[in-house]
Amino acid sequence: MSNEGNLEKRFEEFLARDEALEKRIAALEAQIKLKSDREEIEVQSKYPKRVMRLSELVKLGYTKEYLMKQYRMRGQKFAKKQDPTRRNSPIIFDTELFEKQQQRQQQLENRQIRRG
Repeated sequence: MSNEGNLEKRFEEFLARDEALEKRIAALEAQIKLKSDREEIEVQSKYPKRVMRLSELVKLGYTKEYLMKQYRMRGQKFAKKQDPTRRNSPIIFDTELFEKQQQRQQQLENRQIRRG
């Protein structure tokens, strides 16, 4: 009889731990969703469209030289020619990936700054 009571008590403790774990998981998921929503809002407010031409980005304040340097960077996945078979095809940028690349570049530069 005491064995059954012990088992019931252990089962209740297990369920309580399981509920606590579920609450922690739900809280973490909410934090992740909130962070991703903030990032989407930042990107949306900075760029009017998801895919933009080089000339449109120049109008937003970027220099053509900077954008061409980013376009020519080895391994980048955010800029390409609209039609690679045409020589004068416009260069288009995926603004979401472009913004993430800029943030990574900024973090890298900040880590390289010498601190006294």
